[in-house]
Amino acid sequence: MIEQNLKKLLEEKVTLDIEGIDRLYLNAYQPMLQTGGGVSAFFKQYRGAVVASTVLMAPMSKAFVQEIEQSAKGNNLDMVRFHKGQRKDDETKKRLKNFDRWEGMLYIGVAQEKFNSFRTTNKRNPETGASYPWLYRSTVMCNQYF
Repeated sequence: MIEQNLKKLLEEKVTLDIEGIDRLYLNAYQPMLQTGGGVSAFFKQYRGAVVASTVLMAPMSKAFVQEIEQSAKGNNLDMVRFHKGQRKDDETKKRLKNFDRWEGMLYIGVAQEKFNSFRTTNKRNPETGASYPWLYRSTVMCNQYF
C-alpha cells in the first residue's frame, strides 16, 4: 500500500525540469602552445618567422573565421552573435521548436568571452640596450564560436 501511494504521490506532485541542451565543443589542447617559448618555437620553426610575435596570429585567426563563415553559408546556417547577458540556451530552445530533423546543426553562435592568450611587448637587454619581443600571457576579450 505504501509503495502504491508513493508512486501516486510522485506522479501527481513531482515534476522534473531539465535545463540542458546538447552541444558539441571542439577544444584543442596543444601543450607546447601553453608557454611563451612554445609559441615562439611554433612561429619560428613551423611558420618560418624570423621573430615570434602575436601579430602573426591575426592572419591565421582571420582565415579560420572566414572558413567558419563560408561553412555556415554553404550549409544554410545562421551566424548568431550573442550580446553580453544574452542566454545561449534561450536562443537554442527557440530554434529547436522549429527544427524538424532528427539531428543536425541549428546555428553557429558567436560570443565575446574572456580568454587567456598571449600578447607581445618589447623588452630591452640591460647590457646592450637592444630591444626584443617578449611573449606574455594576458586575459583578452575575443570571439568564441560554438
